[in-house]
Amino acid sequence: MATAKVTIASGATWQEVAADMQAYRDATVAAVEPALPDITNVPLNTISIANQTLTSDELRITESTVEELVPKLADGTLSTIIVVRAFLRRAGLAQKAVGFHLSSF
Repeated sequence: MATAKVTIASGATWQEVAADMQAYRDATVAAVEPALPDITNVPLNTISIANQTLTSDELRITESTVEELVPKLADGTLSTIIVVRAFLRRAGLAQKAVGFHLSSF
């Protein structure tokens, strides 16, 4: 996986640092499994994107409170891998939506 290496301290401009960080973000989001679809149109109210993209299990997990998740993790109803993957997919989806809006400026 790519790592961000360009810094102002190494003599780069802020534009080069920003481009490197965006490339790093894109590479890490692309590594999320299962892969997230490309987002081509993001409404101003983005709540529906998660409902359209994530599975019902991922939605249920990522919309749960800590108080709801901890007992399920403790008794084995949910595995940590399933929970982490659900949150990674939701975070990756949010990054794609942000990236779409930023690219339209």
